[in-house]
Amino acid sequence: MTALAVTAWWLLESRAFAYLFTRFNADVTWKEARALRGLTYLATPINWNLGTAAIVLHLRRSKGIGAMQSTSSMVFYGLIDLLVLSTLALAGASALPHSPVTGPIQRTAAIADGFAIAMLAVTMTKQPCWSWLQRFRGAGLFSSHRQATLADVAVLSAVRTCYFGGFVCYFWLGTWAFNANVPLLFALAATPVILVIASLPITPAGLGTQQAAMLYFFAPYAAEAPVLAFSLSFPVALIVTRLPLGLLYIRDLAALRASQREA
Repeated sequence: MTALAVTAWWLLESRAFAYLFTRFNADVTWKEARALRGLTYLATPINWNLGTAAIVLHLRRSKGIGAMQSTSSMVFYGLIDLLVLSTLALAGASALPHSPVTGPIQRTAAIADGFAIAMLAVTMTKQPCWSWLQRFRGAGLFSSHRQATLADVAVLSAVRTCYFGGFVCYFWLGTWAFNANVPLLFALAATPVILVIASLPITPAGLGTQQAAMLYFFAPYAAEAPVLAFSLSFPVALIVTRLPLGLLYIRDLAALRASQREA
């Protein structure tokens, strides 16, 4: 199941990257994006943010895209992620009875959703025309935002919804495989929060923080042992199945470096 999920996530995310960078920076084919995403899997086991930095560096070397330009695209991409994750969490928490767990998720997701929508609205439009707001919009960090349209938001949101929806299904099925009977709606509410916590640059691959988050959220539905077993198996399975994709494109990286030395 992990191998199938990782393959689907790789294809979806690389397709989103191809659209994102072609739209705002330079032509990047889906084949190139698959190689790019595959190579960053060699860095993401350490930390997701290191994988993002690797994308910016690789685009600068392979496509001549300036660091600020590609960073702007990744910031726009991150806002889309925040919008999708908070919407999924809000939908799941709102569909469940109010509890000490679902209540905070619902409130936090609503705030995050509002922040993402407000940021996209402010950086993608020219209104209001306050001088300080125009200076804020004009920052190099928001160059991609100024080019973006509602169609771009819709396309990327659709792809990322499928991507994160896969994680919801994976967490739901995975916990059941370990005899932790977590309901699907609760998995929908909690998974986005767990993914955000795991991406925080605190520990390598989110180890410890991710397990603590799963134990906290899934405790009402299962004993600690099966939840801990799944939470420890998940990052290991993810790394083991992602690394072959990264190693598959090592030759591409070597060829790029060789062409740069010749230039």
